[in-house]
Amino acid sequence: MDGSWQKRWDIIKEILFFFLTTAFVFGWWMLVLLILSFLTLSVLHFTIEGIVIAAVVGTVAYDIYYIVRKIRSIGNR
Repeated sequence: MDGSWQKRWDIIKEILFFFLTTAFVFGWWMLVLLILSFLTLSVLHFTIEGIVIAAVVGTVAYDIYYIVRKIRSIGNR
């Protein structure tokens, strides 16, 4: 019984860490893109919708990378 509880707890921790990482990566992309938008205000014209879309695309790309790395690490055990 102890082993199955430990496995469940590990899965819960992995899922929580994935969501926390996703939120952090989205925030990081938003911050970087907003700073880039501010610095290039006279040259490039970003809209907030474009920044959000770019942040979502960057976050999804990182999430795919994270999942692939996690699957490969499980396969190497």
